[in-house]
Amino acid sequence: MIFVGGGDLLTQAVSCAHKLGLNVDVVCCPVGDPSIPRLKKLDVAILEAENPNVDLLPILDDLKGNVAFSINNKYILGNGLLCSSVNFFNIHNGLTQRYRGAAEVCIFAALCKGEQRYGVTLHRILPSQKVDSGPVIAQLEFDIATDDVFSTVLTKSLDACQKIFELNVESVVTGTYRANDVELFDSEYSYKKLAQICVEADALGFAKASKLGPYAALFPKLKALVESSR
Repeated sequence: MIFVGGGDLLTQAVSCAHKLGLNVDVVCCPVGDPSIPRLKKLDVAILEAENPNVDLLPILDDLKGNVAFSINNKYILGNGLLCSSVNFFNIHNGLTQRYRGAAEVCIFAALCKGEQRYGVTLHRILPSQKVDSGPVIAQLEFDIATDDVFSTVLTKSLDACQKIFELNVESVVTGTYRANDVELFDSEYSYKKLAQICVEADALGFAKASKLGPYAALFPKLKALVESSR
């Protein structure tokens, strides 16, 4: 098994795989990623990569695993990787029917739109497809409470991302999962759309979306755009 990504979510997933006795061939993460010290304690091979499309591709043929998980991965994986013998899967922070793209922007948009439910998706990544649009293996949904704000929804969604991996990793590795195509209702959310999202939001939705809480430092660009929109 191969992992691509970084941060706590990646570390938790690798740790879960170890506990289940699943073989981890390599973990590909950004240079200097905070997950590296914890990954070293798990005694897994680590590839620090400037770009997985460049750095991971040359060693794929030397790896035994034919399944790769993209978890908290900031790179769009190219066809070089996706056309290899390895099957790639992604855990996306959002329900891909409506919220595809940057996770923090998806959550921000969902709150601005007054959504009452949110969730996460485990899906295949196929060559030449739109971002977060591959066949869906599983989704986990949860309620957005009336007092929820950006920080609480993000915390709930991170917990759901961990859970969806734990519930489905064995079926993915053994190839016993079932995948279904879903209808995509909206285009992907990116930082280019934030200004328009802010303009279209009502006062309450924008107020909830703007409360980044302890995550503000992780998303300086989002913080700056929120402050400039007030």
